[in-house]
Amino acid sequence: MQTLFNNTPVKAAFELPQLEIPKSANVLIIGGGIAGTSIAYHFAKAGWKDVYLLEQNKLSSGTTWHSAGQVGQLRSSSAQTQVNRESAKLYARLQEETGHDPGWLNCGGLQLASTQERMYQLQRTASMADVFGIEANVISSEACKEYWPMLNTQDLVGGVYLPGDGRVLPGECTISLAKGAIQGGVKIIENIEVQELVYQQSNAGIKTIIGVKTNRGEIKSQWVVMAGNMWMRQLGLKAEIDIPLYPCEHHYVITKPIEGVTRNSPCTRDPDAGLYFRALDDGGLKLGAFKKRSKPWQIKDSVPNNFAFDLLKPDWLDFKEPFADHMHRLTGVTRHDVVKFVNGPEAFTPDNNFIMGQPFLTEGLFVAGGWNSAGIACAGGAGKYAVEWIENGGMTMDLNSVDIKRFIPFQNGRKYLQERVSEVLGLHYQMAWPGRQMESSRGIRSSALYKKHKDKNACFGETAGWERALYFAPKGIEPKTEYSFIRQNWHDWVKDEVKACRQNVAILDQSSFAKFTFRGPDALEILQELCGANIDCGVGRTVYTGMFNERGTFESDLTVLRQSEETFYIVSGTGQQLKDFDWISRHIGERDARLTDVTEDYNVVSVMGPNAPNVLNNLNPETFPLEVTKYGSTRIFTIGGAEIQALRLSYIGELGWELHVQTDHTCMLYDAIIKAGENFGIRPIGNHAVSAMRIEKGFRAIGHELSPDETPLEAGLGFAIDWDTNFLGKEALLAQKNSGLVGMKKRLVCFVLQDPEITLWGTEPILWNGKISGYTTSASYGPTLGASVAMGYLKNPNGGTIRSKDLEENKFEIVQNGIGYSAKASIKAPL
Repeated sequence: MQTLFNNTPVKAAFELPQLEIPKSANVLIIGGGIAGTSIAYHFAKAGWKDVYLLEQNKLSSGTTWHSAGQVGQLRSSSAQTQVNRESAKLYARLQEETGHDPGWLNCGGLQLASTQERMYQLQRTASMADVFGIEANVISSEACKEYWPMLNTQDLVGGVYLPGDGRVLPGECTISLAKGAIQGGVKIIENIEVQELVYQQSNAGIKTIIGVKTNRGEIKSQWVVMAGNMWMRQLGLKAEIDIPLYPCEHHYVITKPIEGVTRNSPCTRDPDAGLYFRALDDGGLKLGAFKKRSKPWQIKDSVPNNFAFDLLKPDWLDFKEPFADHMHRLTGVTRHDVVKFVNGPEAFTPDNNFIMGQPFLTEGLFVAGGWNSAGIACAGGAGKYAVEWIENGGMTMDLNSVDIKRFIPFQNGRKYLQERVSEVLGLHYQMAWPGRQMESSRGIRSSALYKKHKDKNACFGETAGWERALYFAPKGIEPKTEYSFIRQNWHDWVKDEVKACRQNVAILDQSSFAKFTFRGPDALEILQELCGANIDCGVGRTVYTGMFNERGTFESDLTVLRQSEETFYIVSGTGQQLKDFDWISRHIGERDARLTDVTEDYNVVSVMGPNAPNVLNNLNPETFPLEVTKYGSTRIFTIGGAEIQALRLSYIGELGWELHVQTDHTCMLYDAIIKAGENFGIRPIGNHAVSAMRIEKGFRAIGHELSPDETPLEAGLGFAIDWDTNFLGKEALLAQKNSGLVGMKKRLVCFVLQDPEITLWGTEPILWNGKISGYTTSASYGPTLGASVAMGYLKNPNGGTIRSKDLEENKFEIVQNGIGYSAKASIKAPL
């Protein structure tokens, strides 16, 4: 089968044998597109038996059949790049394995830049490609023209060529995967509609999915895997399970054969114009676009179940500008060459990353979808890692960026999704600026101090829906970020904020922390099982701890305050709210303990800096005497009838206290602190300053230095483990500990850049004597040190361990915008 101007998008034809509907199964996969068949294929390869795939219409008839079919390997993270790389490897071998040609063609990929800033981004992309093991070559605009003779290069700066990229025929690839699954024993049934999930609910609130109800009867199952893409959300809603994705219109056109175009021309992206184009087998073109703002498909909360091998109406008015840009970029292409307009809906998520994993508080259910127009490139590898995830009881590499539990329930609301996905579609080709903030669906969550911050000229960023002050602009200047890869406009303002905190005193709003109470006779026992530190401390003490999985790698890190013998107050990262609640809840079982999410019930106002003790002494001298207070201790005091929990903690390495207060009393507390600190010149600071100070001090962060890929020993957090307690992951960690440095294949290292004019942002390659040995997990300009600071995991390129003397005796560089800059490396934090 070939993709031609008169048959694209290609409808795959495949006749399946008629099968009886089973009463039960080991695994039920819902959805017969590229994702569902990939998962079925990988279950078969893993040797699973009694696996069924259920498709409501015909294989590939949903969003798969009209996909563009491009397979680009390079993504924004190591794990997602590995997923796509596995897709390319799988598609390349499918014909030999299954006897059915998926249409794989290793034609390469080309990305263009028409601005210098875009070229900086492509240079960063190419540098990280080296880290991830993907070949990427930075080329001139003239070299770009060699791949497309009609390419207009007058306004191009250059490009990046990726020779390992390619394309498939989406429908044929789906059939090839299905054949491989069938050869491995999977049974596929078409024209069966799954109407509801069947489940039981435990006392801890866990929904265990035990099967599905279909239009042809009920089927019991040990596992249900939802891979129905844009149909998944509505099925989840019926069971009150949030699967936040929503369909959006996506346009491309097909042209007749164009002179000079060959089937081997690379899949090309012109992101500054929001365009992509690739060749058909007969020399025709597929010309598509990702506009900055697109249109959600207006289907309310239900995609029609009979929408099969179907498309939406052409919308030339919406495609007018992108097509004009195509005619500019590809000389000689005109509207008269177009033979077909394809408007196909595709499912998008709130953050442009796809969805995988077990939904919040569920057992026996796994989801994979929301491919954001990259389903063909992602699904082959995602199927492999989905099956591994199910087999191992957790992700086998750091897939937190796609874990469904990163989303909060409000993000599954229709109004929120319709507004957000209209922006997300365009993110494919928007500049990947450091710190870029979403513009749509904002103002959902905020602390009680939002208006006070706004009055102080704060610029806000959003995390998990929380509006957080990033920095405070000087009076009279609009608090708006001017993005750049070199240095952004807030640089000097954040320097002043850091200076105020390091040398004097500052007030911080840290209300977005996730917060829980855990009560009951068995609460301590459960925490001892989950936490690496000893939680059995005295009442009124705090404990910093990691929570690990069986492999001894991180699930989260927490601060636990013991409020009474049977009551614990838990504080975690902003993005961990559902993940941590879910993780703890799964381990309660039938024991007597109750976990309550109090994230929005309490705000956190922190006072930090050398003069913090003086300010707090002015606020309440009985609670905060001027003598030194032990780190980790706590106090309870009242102001205006409000009870406030004070924790002697600091995430920035300065003297200070976190003050946890009921939300309704936050403004009263804030005003009292400002008044108490007037004589000391207290001022607010934002999250950019907090991040810079954290990295200067070498404090680790979940999602950066701490993930399911790292152990606490590799992260340098062995001090936070009590080896006398029995906790999940201890066996794996003891094995690593007992092997000494030999057992650690990588170590977390701190860096200070030697050139003070260069700003690091994170995710930059680290060179050890010119060889790639890792990349930065966190980075920022460090105002206290007058240079950029970073952290990153290193592997010795010569093999073996990493000792302090290795860092002293060798040369290290960090690559920024294609140039390596000298850096000083050390195990200890630079400040």
